[in-house]
Amino acid sequence: MHHIPTATGEVVIPPELEADVAQFHYAPARRVGDFVYLSGIVACNRETTPMDAPAFEAELRQVFRQIERLLAACQARMIDVIELQMFHVLGSPRLALDKEGQLSAIARVRDEFFPAPYPVAVELAVAELNPEGGLVEIKAVAYAPLTEPK
Repeated sequence: MHHIPTATGEVVIPPELEADVAQFHYAPARRVGDFVYLSGIVACNRETTPMDAPAFEAELRQVFRQIERLLAACQARMIDVIELQMFHVLGSPRLALDKEGQLSAIARVRDEFFPAPYPVAVELAVAELNPEGGLVEIKAVAYAPLTEPK
């Protein structure tokens, strides 16, 4: 992980996102004091064949594991997440699930990573996501106070 100090904390860039960051000019993760802000991470089907529920759930798990990795790089954990924002492409021809099936799959996988009490959440429908084949984009905010070294 590449850590870049800022006036308010730091920006964290995983090696696999460095080219993406250079092209699109964003911070994958940014710690600001006791808060950690994560840019959206996209669950994607790059194939034109519709993805079934097990494949979609596996893709979602990769997104949540990336969230977990970015949080860890910022000295935070999944239990520190206070807000999730999810942007859904409902009715995508790249997903063999209807709206209810898509939202149910996301809820099942999200529950693997976030036990009660859950973070607050916003779920919005959007027309499309970047990259092509994007199905769901998930961003998070965590509150993880930094402790003073003893």
